[in-house]
Amino acid sequence: MTKEVCYQIRHLTAYEYSGRIDLCQSIAHLRPLLDGSQKTIEHSVEVYPKPHFQTERQDYWDNGTLYFEVQGSHQSLKVIATSKVIKRIADPVVPRSGTAWDDLSARLKMGDSDENGLYFANFLLPTLSCPRLAEIDEFLAPSLQPGRDSMELVSEIMTRINTEFDYVPGATDTTTPVVTLLENKQGVCQDFAHVMIVALRRIGIPVRYVSGYLETLPPPGVAKLQGSDATHAWVEAYSRATGWVGFDPTNNIIPAHQHIKIGHGRDYFDLQPLKGTFVGNGSQRLTVEVDVERC
Repeated sequence: MTKEVCYQIRHLTAYEYSGRIDLCQSIAHLRPLLDGSQKTIEHSVEVYPKPHFQTERQDYWDNGTLYFEVQGSHQSLKVIATSKVIKRIADPVVPRSGTAWDDLSARLKMGDSDENGLYFANFLLPTLSCPRLAEIDEFLAPSLQPGRDSMELVSEIMTRINTEFDYVPGATDTTTPVVTLLENKQGVCQDFAHVMIVALRRIGIPVRYVSGYLETLPPPGVAKLQGSDATHAWVEAYSRATGWVGFDPTNNIIPAHQHIKIGHGRDYFDLQPLKGTFVGNGSQRLTVEVDVERC
């Protein structure tokens, strides 16, 4: 019998502006993805002020994408996404691909595609935030044993990022380059995912960035603080035998039912929870609150 767990998620994003904003155009990635391990049974997004135009579609990566436009003058913007998700409970394991990472004859080619028709070129070629870096070679060298199973290698790289890098909130921002991360060895989940992406693409393993939520539990006897959760990031690597497999370098675990997936892309900038442009003056102050609780 399949065991499942239900999660209720509330994600608040609020902007306060020091001046008047006359036009705001935004794209949001807030709808949990439908895949084999989870299903979304409820989802809604409330925007204040009320948008003059709003539409939802699936993007190129098959992620739920909301576009909205606020045309009137306003000094604040609030977006509240609420979702109810059912996750299947399964034991996380590292599967074997049956293919050595250095077996050129078995490597996935740029023009090949996965089961959903997405070309591996998307997940093998560099991006602005995950460039091709010679500096990653020194980090990779101790793990590149000839003939090693590709998924076993991916798992070790995940563990090494977890043990060799320090989790330091505030040490980086979304523009911090990977080469700086390699030098300073500190960052947050988004940074660790980018380092892992640069490493795996360097050796020809398709890998994609994953955005979502992670259930966090307070110590026994301690009440959970409202709004204390956060968005989370990890990666998925591919082989023909396994399909896409998740790896969470921040926590050194294979994602399971406590990882709730929003979507995937080439890097963070394909999956920003909320991004856009506005016409107006002044500065902005951002507040984000996330709650992930069992139903």
